[in-house]
Amino acid sequence: MSENLEKILQGCFHPKTGRANLHRIPEDVKSARQHIDKAHGNLRAMKLMKDNELFDWSVICGYYAMYHAVLAALYKIGIRATAHYCAIAAFKEFYVKRGHVDPKYIVYIKRAKQLEQKYAEFLDKAQENRVIEQYGVEIVTNDDAEWIIEDAKDFVLKIEEVLAG
Repeated sequence: MSENLEKILQGCFHPKTGRANLHRIPEDVKSARQHIDKAHGNLRAMKLMKDNELFDWSVICGYYAMYHAVLAALYKIGIRATAHYCAIAAFKEFYVKRGHVDPKYIVYIKRAKQLEQKYAEFLDKAQENRVIEQYGVEIVTNDDAEWIIEDAKDFVLKIEEVLAG
């Protein structure tokens, strides 16, 4: 694992100050299913937002669809996450780096979280950009939101496939 990812995970599981944002728990299939259900709800909301030309909310709903799929994947292996960056770091370590999920799915999350910095190097910074989109006043176009429809659906379906296997 990269040194940066290792530091993030260590800080998420065992912070020097404050509360841990990753917790080892018994495998929780029920919570995993609930998060997949929530991911599907966000996929439906994403489509509704796009159809009604609310493109910024389409991106936000697409991101949350993928995020809830990540949470489902973590519950399946006995990890509860309480911070976005920790959840994504754990997903990268326990699913992507171990070969259960293609690295392209991390790119999907990254794209969903950052419109104006599509090629940023660090996934951690993407969380901040999602907040900017959610609370800012930037205009998001149909072209900006178009890619999220397929990426989010593909991501959620892939996580369901991995969880079923």
